[in-house]
Amino acid sequence: MTDTFYRTFSEKRLTGPGAARRARVERSRLDLLMRHIRPPGDLLEIGPGNGTLAALAVEAGWQYSGIEPSAILADRLRSQGLTIVEAFTPPIPAADASCDVVYADQVFEHMSGIDAARALTAEAMRVLRPGGVLFVVVPDYLKERGFFWDVDYTHNFVTTERRMRQLFYDGGFTIDEVVRAIGAATGIWRDLLAGGALLTNVPGLDMLARRLRCEDFLFRVRKNLFETLAFVARKPAT
Repeated sequence: MTDTFYRTFSEKRLTGPGAARRARVERSRLDLLMRHIRPPGDLLEIGPGNGTLAALAVEAGWQYSGIEPSAILADRLRSQGLTIVEAFTPPIPAADASCDVVYADQVFEHMSGIDAARALTAEAMRVLRPGGVLFVVVPDYLKERGFFWDVDYTHNFVTTERRMRQLFYDGGFTIDEVVRAIGAATGIWRDLLAGGALLTNVPGLDMLARRLRCEDFLFRVRKNLFETLAFVARKPAT
């Protein structure tokens, strides 16, 4: 089972424009993180996927390591010279107070339920040093609704701003900042894209896409308009 976990993701190849867009998104998230904590330090990424953040993090001066549940992706990342542990989380296979940053981009929505989400939060608290940062990106279910479930079969835990704030508060974290984004767009540009996203969900559009055999194109448009919430949550310094 673990040998083929996330095979659908590992076999995808980004186009040139897709790779450029992904790089912009990763840079924007790393910039957000580094407004609150800067290298040198140890950054542990949970679920690095294709490793698009890793190179940027290393370039920025972080001591990078990752935890990846997919055997295919873990092997690919190791071939790039990265330190990768193949494992599912929680638990987090790292020592107490060994990291300055735990970076989890679109991970929490894959938790099996509230108990797993609480366990992952507790594990992040354990492995972070005092004053360390848990950086989390999740989809906003209140915007995505049905697409939240359709975009990925491993989505289980419903993520909204209020639910995540409650989760982190109960886990002992303080929230330094929350940023809503569509891709790398924030603020007014995100608002404009969110307005455009409404057009991809007008009644009857799915039926029309099936008749025109362009369902995959509609899916990709919706995916590019997927809204996320980025949380900078801090472990108390004492």
